[in-house]
Amino acid sequence: MNYTMVSTQQELLQCCKALAGSTFLAVDTEFLREKTYYSKLALIQVANESLTFIIDPLELDSLDTFFELINNTHITKVLHSASQDYEIFYNLQGELPKPIFDTQVAASLLGYGEQIGYANLVKNLLDVDVDKSQTRTDWTRRPLNQKQLSYAATDVIYLAQIYPIMQNRLKELNRTDWLTDDFQQLTDTNRYQVDQRAMWKKIKTANRLPAQKLSIVQELADWRETLAIKRNIPRKRAMTDDVIVDIANQQPGTIAELKEIRQINARLSDKELQQLLNCVQTGITKPESEWPRFARKHSPSTEQSAIVDILSAIVQLKAAENNISPAFICNKKDLVSLVCGSTENALYQGWRKILVGNTIKQFLAGDLRLHIDNNRAVLD
Repeated sequence: MNYTMVSTQQELLQCCKALAGSTFLAVDTEFLREKTYYSKLALIQVANESLTFIIDPLELDSLDTFFELINNTHITKVLHSASQDYEIFYNLQGELPKPIFDTQVAASLLGYGEQIGYANLVKNLLDVDVDKSQTRTDWTRRPLNQKQLSYAATDVIYLAQIYPIMQNRLKELNRTDWLTDDFQQLTDTNRYQVDQRAMWKKIKTANRLPAQKLSIVQELADWRETLAIKRNIPRKRAMTDDVIVDIANQQPGTIAELKEIRQINARLSDKELQQLLNCVQTGITKPESEWPRFARKHSPSTEQSAIVDILSAIVQLKAAENNISPAFICNKKDLVSLVCGSTENALYQGWRKILVGNTIKQFLAGDLRLHIDNNRAVLD
């Protein structure tokens, strides 16, 4: 397996010069996140049709030359399940490489099912078994052995091979432009920004609390996020969800009362404990008009639920006709939202509108009917 290691600034410069004329670059990263708030980038793999490089960011003072390369808008960046890689790139440089081609997303339009894994996709397209034995490797440890490096290299070598195959198949199906909106969403920087004021929504047991206590939870979750970012530790290591809910329920007024709560982090200073008490007080005194509330869920009537079931059948029919996973087209929540009157719906946008949305509109208007003919569901 041929690849070139990059561990000095001069080698990085040579790597980027060699790849500068590429029409596309297959890109992957290896990272560690278990002990930190931000993913710790440990390797970058990049390849075109003939060249493969493994970049060691732990040995480099700067990745500016690499980012200059992948930020080139004339080069398509090819990744598989790009979100985590793009989160890392955004955190490192504050912007995202464009344009992008995500092979996992594209695979759904080619009939390989929703969220297919990289190894399974390579097997389907190249009939190659990808070695996944190094999945649990600690990529931050040095030195990396030959088996680990070869494993890392295959993630972009095969990616560079399957990309043109997938492009050709999308072209044959006249679906080349279908994924434009999906790919644009992946390069929307808002997707990777942390909204600290909304972190309370991630605390699952908080939905059992009344709105005023949710106000306390919001302040505590915001504070926890700040602490986790400052210390670069996972948010639940800074404070667990259960502790946040317990504080909101008990509403302690002194540090002594706060320390009585089970599992309160013993490493918190008195200053930080006082900040927690301030969060409690802020939540309690916040005007009712500012209390956070979970978004109201659509509760369809019996009649509307029946319509949702019928629309689900239509989606499944259209998915089967086009060899696409129904889940990639929409989920039940989308259908419920549509039936309950929402006009902002993925089914009425982009390729989904062409494939299914227009049909659903016709059906709801009474211009199409769903019936059984010779033991088959038929829409006409």
